[in-house]
Amino acid sequence: MTIFVKDKTHMAEKGSYFRESVKINGDFIVPPRTYFWKDLVVTGSLYLCPESHVAGNVTCNGAVICRDCVVEGELNSGKEQLTVCDKAKVRVIKSDGNVLLREGMISSEVHGVNVLVMGKIQCAKLMGKNTRVISNN
Repeated sequence: MTIFVKDKTHMAEKGSYFRESVKINGDFIVPPRTYFWKDLVVTGSLYLCPESHVAGNVTCNGAVICRDCVVEGELNSGKEQLTVCDKAKVRVIKSDGNVLLREGMISSEVHGVNVLVMGKIQCAKLMGKNTRVISNN
């Protein structure tokens, strides 16, 4: 599959799928409904657009995981902001920075420095130095 590069920003071709592990040096914008069969490593920020799927682990410096995305492995993020949007499914989230979890997000465990939960989520283990839950009610 083709990956386009402009400065330090990389972008996959629409409708891409990757059978091998992928490593990107810089930021990576992943179009909707892209499939990774193995691991994804991004040295910069990751923008995983809606309905994308990673069968392995994800490592990045910061990320936006959009609605209905699936990460079957661990999502390991650096000190930059990590946002997991509505109805995304991530098995394990580990961040060295701030984590924002949106309504309907599903995870077995979340680790972060500051964790902000916006609405109702499904999470068995939620751990952070500062954890705050804001309800829609």
